[in-house]
Amino acid sequence: MKIAIVHYHLRRGGVTNVIHSAQEALRGTDHEVLVISGEAPCDGVEFDNLAIIPGLQYRRTAYLSVAEGLTDALKEKAEKHFGSQPDVWHFHNHSLGKNVLMPLAISGLAEEKAGLLLQMHDFPEDGRPMNYVAQRSFFDVEKEFARTLYPLASHVHYATINRRDLNFLRAAGMQQEQTHHLPNSVSGFNTSTTPADRPFSKDKKFILYPTRAIRRKNLGEMLILALAYGDECSFATSLIPENPEWKPFHDHWRDLAKEMKLPISFGIAADGTHNFNDLVGWSDAMLTTSIAEGFGLAFLEPWLSDKSVVGRNLPRITNDLGNSGIHLDHLYERIEVPLDWVDEEVLRKTADNTLRRTYLAYNRPLARKAVDQAFSRWVDNGCIDFGMLNEEFQTKIIKKVAADPAALQALNVPSIEPCSDAEIAKKKHLVKEHYGIDTYRENLLSIYGKIANSSRGKVKSMEPRKVLEQFLDPWRLNLLRT
Repeated sequence: MKIAIVHYHLRRGGVTNVIHSAQEALRGTDHEVLVISGEAPCDGVEFDNLAIIPGLQYRRTAYLSVAEGLTDALKEKAEKHFGSQPDVWHFHNHSLGKNVLMPLAISGLAEEKAGLLLQMHDFPEDGRPMNYVAQRSFFDVEKEFARTLYPLASHVHYATINRRDLNFLRAAGMQQEQTHHLPNSVSGFNTSTTPADRPFSKDKKFILYPTRAIRRKNLGEMLILALAYGDECSFATSLIPENPEWKPFHDHWRDLAKEMKLPISFGIAADGTHNFNDLVGWSDAMLTTSIAEGFGLAFLEPWLSDKSVVGRNLPRITNDLGNSGIHLDHLYERIEVPLDWVDEEVLRKTADNTLRRTYLAYNRPLARKAVDQAFSRWVDNGCIDFGMLNEEFQTKIIKKVAADPAALQALNVPSIEPCSDAEIAKKKHLVKEHYGIDTYRENLLSIYGKIANSSRGKVKSMEPRKVLEQFLDPWRLNLLRT
């Protein structure tokens, strides 16, 4: 088969890693891959066959007529490389609103009966209202937006990286035959160091949080863990945010940790002093406090480097792992904070304002008692989950705990004790078996084969509103995702 894989860019990170995995999985087979991107890859990332189309780069505004030119450019690059059109076009995050031309370009390919795989890593409907607004505003009329975003046909297939999103698409009306679960391939970190080699934190355990520290990574929770376990553990994040939008939040936690003299280093791999792979090897465990993930790589990668994951669980994501025998019962799901530690009236107003802004951006009416629905998830037995709160509320709680040892006892911070060597070895084996490159290749080729061999039918569309309804639920509100 001839496969064209398309994305906006090839910068270091999640989707680029997935595209690289697809190339690696198919290397040495009789299937040929062409990667098409809006820009050249970053240093250290290489692809066997690569074409650049600048029109694929991020853009929030454009003329409708430009989309046809993008479709033609894609076909020309494929024709030049393969000598014909691909058997399958594989697009990543086509609906995310990063390039408003993308849905129309894909619609043009679908109308020409091209076999399409639209892989969803992120959704504009999932806490990204500005992306949704940008894509919707690109069209002169709402009808064109609804007709274009989610094309439906026997030769147009969708893939998600977790079963929650797969179930959402099917509940919205997509057929089972055209929707697939395609979890990422997972590889370990290339490290040869051990905790015994560590040049720092020799009298404590070293807990590494491998993250770029954007808001949803919930850095305030790491400060709570440092308050509870700082006598026996030191903590570090690996990188600082590149996006200037997130840097003030990161800097707030860095400055507060410094003010409180907490054993936390921020961006320890950012200045080149320490190599990231060395840091992984030096660590005693790897932390996650994130409140939202797409695939959950943080719950899988550490085991392949003989490291335990510690911290917060996300059951709606990690349930997929449990189906593979990778159980994460040692992780916590909440950090319980007495509700009377926060100003409930202010919190309810914050939740109400956030919900109203969000629903207005999505042009949807707000449900009655929406705040009560949010609180039904947040509050249990008179306690609220720390991870549901924004920086303002989290900071007040951290300062209260830092000033009063009795408050720390009342908080009852969950354990972050690493798993045993035997349990790490067991999970390592399971990750290799279920998320290794061989399993990924088998899954990917199965989906490609179904698309290549599918009938070419009439192209219809699914209303974006039906997908939005799956995600837009007051119960899912988290103030760190606003």
